[in-house]
Amino acid sequence: MSDNHFNKKQTSPGFHRLFYQNKLINGFKDEEQKILKRLSAEWYITNSGDEFTIGLSQYRYFLMKPTSIFSEMFNIEREIVCVFSSYESFEPRTLDAFEYAVSQFPNLRIENVCRVLISKDDKTEEKITSLLKVDPEQPIVIPFSYSELLQQYDDYFVRNRFRKHFYSRDLFSFLSPLKKDLYFFGRSELIQDIVNRHRSEEHTALFGLRKSGKTSIVFAIERFMATHSGVTLTIDCESPSVHMLRWNELLHVVVKVFKEKHGSDYDISNSKNYTEKRAAELFERDMLGIFEGKKQATLLIFDEIERISPKTGSSSHWREGDDFVYFWQTLRFFFQKHSNVLTYMLVGTNPYCVETPMFGVHDNPLFSSIPFQYVPNFDVVKTREMVRKLGRYMGLRFDEIIYSKLTEDFGGHPFLIRQFCSSINTLAIGDRPVIVDKALYEKAKNQFLLDAKHYVEMVIQVLHEWYKDEYDMLMFLANNDKSVFDEFAKEGNYYTNHLIGYGLINKSNNGYSFNIECVKEYLTQRYRYERQEISSEQRLHEINERRISLERSLRKLIRNQIKSTYGKREGQQKLLSSLPENRRAALASKEIDEILEPSSSPLYFLDLVNIIDREWSIFKNIFEIDKEKVKFMLGEINTLRKDAHSNDIGTDDFSELRLYFRKLEAILENWL
Repeated sequence: MSDNHFNKKQTSPGFHRLFYQNKLINGFKDEEQKILKRLSAEWYITNSGDEFTIGLSQYRYFLMKPTSIFSEMFNIEREIVCVFSSYESFEPRTLDAFEYAVSQFPNLRIENVCRVLISKDDKTEEKITSLLKVDPEQPIVIPFSYSELLQQYDDYFVRNRFRKHFYSRDLFSFLSPLKKDLYFFGRSELIQDIVNRHRSEEHTALFGLRKSGKTSIVFAIERFMATHSGVTLTIDCESPSVHMLRWNELLHVVVKVFKEKHGSDYDISNSKNYTEKRAAELFERDMLGIFEGKKQATLLIFDEIERISPKTGSSSHWREGDDFVYFWQTLRFFFQKHSNVLTYMLVGTNPYCVETPMFGVHDNPLFSSIPFQYVPNFDVVKTREMVRKLGRYMGLRFDEIIYSKLTEDFGGHPFLIRQFCSSINTLAIGDRPVIVDKALYEKAKNQFLLDAKHYVEMVIQVLHEWYKDEYDMLMFLANNDKSVFDEFAKEGNYYTNHLIGYGLINKSNNGYSFNIECVKEYLTQRYRYERQEISSEQRLHEINERRISLERSLRKLIRNQIKSTYGKREGQQKLLSSLPENRRAALASKEIDEILEPSSSPLYFLDLVNIIDREWSIFKNIFEIDKEKVKFMLGEINTLRKDAHSNDIGTDDFSELRLYFRKLEAILENWL
């Protein structure tokens, strides 16, 4: 039952009185009128419009409002646009008819998430399903054929068709940036703030990790500006056609795209004239010439700014040269003289390009000239708005307590929240709607934390690649190596401010802690053998754990290599001949798979070393290091393991063991 069930007037099935009084029904063909009358048994038919043409095709449409049963099941309350397509073959362009029909009514009147298509093509449902897999941001389209709605059907046919297409769509599982407003949540204040800064002739910089929603925000700004008579020009710095340009060549590209955006016929300078000596001068002249034709300020957005920044640039002239300085000197000088022409917005991962005062011998033109902010994570209110709305369309009813748990467990990170809710959707078996309570939440959480590696890597991998110090600090904090973490933190707030800004960690009077639990779990598991502050018992546990894992991997490797080289029978003889004579008889009756079974092999660790030594010719291309070095590392692991049981192993010896384990584990991981 909806939250406001008792406060709203119930909608009864039938026709609005004006539908007949104004003879709207006469605008439909006979069979379409029959379909309308049949639908009116369960829906309230409210309005329609004139027949319209798109290309060479003609369409008719009507609006129908859900009765209480549909409203409750699918969380829809407004009128739904329904389109008749009287053609025998469905074409994807038919969906364009919805855009026309929707445009004929006020936004607040129409249900944007759902539409109904009634087609003469009996394979419409199959074709719609395939089409929406390609474009998941499309609204939910409920397909019917004329023949289905003209023949006899039971009381559940229509609602089951709605159920099938509502509940089969996973509206949480988007991996790509959102290009439309339909499934975009929680950023209206941020977008309004950025647009207001532009209108006030102020620049903006926005930073965030991967999957924080930066590109979706850029798309939303472009949509907002377009609907409010604004102009945006976005430069995708990740494209080789951008970052491979020199600074003066990129200035000419900006001018060229600026001209296209303004629809100007101004004759800009030839690209050959944009030399390093003349580029700044020509840029100013061309930009003003274009602007004079249509005096409309432009928001110039540089997405993936790190691709044309010092230290992180994708091309050497940006990464190591002075191109960044000269490019931004030109834009800053132009803005200082002509602030009414454009403002710029930088979008990227790390604020290094605006925080650093100097690059080489040059002052940074952007230092202290652009206020920057991080993409904010969701609070409970925004999490609830997104999860509740999408969940109800999918037949998931979340208990109120779940919204705060989602925000706390995933730090308000919308991408991780959506992926986790997608996992809930997968586990929510049974007839929909399904209640998502604490029990289902915890079940999904336990499973998600096991499978979340891929999603967490997508979020923080950029730190590992480009901002190693921040990444190492996360690793230290995850491993509870507080003294090492604090040592970094004492050097200044530079690193911790970034991590706090990203929403990865929190700071309180009691110190630092993780804001996103699955990030901590991932780092703790991945770097569990990198801990610095570790007791004797923990050292012993690590040595035993890694030695057992290494031994199992060696058994598997030896088994695979011997079988593939010699076959089972000869391989068994080769194996036995590598063992001491007094042990061969006991193993002679066993198959090679049993002798080298990874978890229950009767062979000792030193037996494995001896086999590798004796059959080195089939292992040398795997280890790719000197045989004696391999034997030494394996021997040290075996010896120091025994020492660790009887004595406290020293720091130097333990560090040495870790190096050996790390080397051998990496080799085996590549082959198994």
